[in-house]
Amino acid sequence: MSNPLNSSLAEEDEFVSPFARSDNITTTTTTTTTSSNTLSYPTEEKQEEQSSSSSSQQQEIPSQPQKPKKKKPAQPKTDTDTSATTEPAAPPVASKKPEWVPDNSSNKCEMCSSTFTFLNRRHHCRRCGHLFCADCCSLNTSLPQEYGYTERVKVCSKCFTTTINERALEETTITMNVGGVSKETKVVSGVHKLLLWRMGAHDGGEFNRDVFDSYENQPSTPIPVSRVQDLYLDGSDLDVQGCSGFRVRVYNPALEPGEKPTTYPILMWFHSGGFVSKSIQTPSIDGLCRLLSNQSGCVVVSVDYRLAPENKFPAAALDCFAATCWAVKKAATFDGDPTRIAVAGDSVGGNLAAAVALMARDKETPRLCGQILICPILDLKKNEEKYYTRVVHNDGYLMPMSYFKWFSSVYCRETDIENPYASPLKAATSTKALCGLPVTHMITAGFDPFCDEGELYIKKLRQSGVKVYHTRYTNSPHGFFAIGLDESNEALMEVSIILKYISNNNNNNNNNNNNNNNNNNNNNNNNNNNNNNNNNNNNNNNNNNNNNNVCYNYKYNQ
Repeated sequence: MSNPLNSSLAEEDEFVSPFARSDNITTTTTTTTTSSNTLSYPTEEKQEEQSSSSSSQQQEIPSQPQKPKKKKPAQPKTDTDTSATTEPAAPPVASKKPEWVPDNSSNKCEMCSSTFTFLNRRHHCRRCGHLFCADCCSLNTSLPQEYGYTERVKVCSKCFTTTINERALEETTITMNVGGVSKETKVVSGVHKLLLWRMGAHDGGEFNRDVFDSYENQPSTPIPVSRVQDLYLDGSDLDVQGCSGFRVRVYNPALEPGEKPTTYPILMWFHSGGFVSKSIQTPSIDGLCRLLSNQSGCVVVSVDYRLAPENKFPAAALDCFAATCWAVKKAATFDGDPTRIAVAGDSVGGNLAAAVALMARDKETPRLCGQILICPILDLKKNEEKYYTRVVHNDGYLMPMSYFKWFSSVYCRETDIENPYASPLKAATSTKALCGLPVTHMITAGFDPFCDEGELYIKKLRQSGVKVYHTRYTNSPHGFFAIGLDESNEALMEVSIILKYISNNNNNNNNNNNNNNNNNNNNNNNNNNNNNNNNNNNNNNNNNNNNNNVCYNYKYNQ
């Protein structure tokens, strides 16, 4: 009997890109009707033909006395009137729009108590309606439709956290469309494309990684955390065959005054860079990991995996999996909790995070509590015709498709491109499908060429019974998470909140399991306890012997 969850990935009819639907494409309809089924767009020639035909018809009709016609009252348009031009959507009903606190009700900010002056003016939070100074009410966000806004508005920091917290726990959220990416992002995108070309990231180009790294490695003031460790893991520290050694950087979150260190959840972070550039020392990667550590309260382990084209697939995926296994084994050395570990990544880092989650499921170790995929590239095959967003964003911001084709070819051989550890979306067509994967939080971007494959992966995960949370940031491009523009602040806060939720939920489940185990052990008699202890000792010895000879084959088990 076939597995009902094993639906073929090639079923394009099942998945329709939300960007390709008729209600999401702005079209101009005319009152002119034609007898043919094909679309007919008015041109100058057609208009001349129509005018000449209409004049000839008027000449053939004999002249008759015209009677004055009475004007009929205008009838309201109904849904059946298909010839009428589509009216713009009505603004949302503002059922939750707050009542504004009067300006003269207070002369101090409600958060920092600073006095309002000519230079420090009062601002109303668009969510709670209270008065704050410019510093405390400076965060832009997209509020739900119930608040009645049609654009991103400024809210206080408290309402910003509340809004993102509600968004993070929604199964599907789509932010408000305010007209596309900002001017700043367009400027950054232009510089980014120029650097990619100078780096030689194109067919026939002479690859030089230093061009991009010299621009990225500008001096910057690091965000303070409680501790940073740079470690080199050699072959003796790793249990995965094929990993000779690499570096990791471990970040412990900053402590409040008087707070003592404790055990923290672990976040494995796999950086972006198209498999060919960036490292754990890149300022943008370093600063992002510091922010994630402080805001989420996690120990962040940033992995400096091997880069292409010197090291092709599966080098990067194996390094990330080996680092995750090492973090579980050595968690006590950096105050980490091995029972609360999640994987995450941006762009190709999302590809690696999804691959590690599949490896952990197939090898049944380590046990992950979640995976966070941010604008992931889940299909390395050059099949642009399958995904609508790859077509419309072929020359996309920050990530043109020509660059994708180049780094896909230098990272993965044609014989390996169908491997689910290289293209995780291909795992949906295997016998296991995507069953058994941990809780997933997916972030996609409206101007991302890889948005459709991310949302197709969401569909396949839900078909396999995996709990998925998804937010689409409509006005952002690929790679927006790390550039600090547009909606990146909202996405960063959302990831921090979902990390707290996943880790705390997993911790509660572990506590419940421990309590149940203790109750069961107390009910057992002494003989059963002794037998169980002997069996456990034998199993531990066998496991230790097996762990000493771990040998993972990257070939996917169907």
